[in-house]
Amino acid sequence: MAAGAVVKGEGKPNDLLERIAKDSMFSAIHDKLDTLVDPSLFVGRAPEQVDEFIQDEITPILDANKDLLAQASVDAVNV
Repeated sequence: MAAGAVVKGEGKPNDLLERIAKDSMFSAIHDKLDTLVDPSLFVGRAPEQVDEFIQDEITPILDANKDLLAQASVDAVNV
């Protein structure tokens, strides 16, 4: 709550992790703090969903239009 008040009330950066690192109540996780807040742990199935979307939706469109994609560009600018 105090970290939120600093952000909202004073417009300062969020210092929650620094507060946790200094608080003895959280001493059990002090050495794991960096690992616990790793953003890659919070993406869920997003990477797999992107791969599935590309495979199921994008690849068929690219395959169906491969002749168009292979054409040389006609809007090149020569100076």
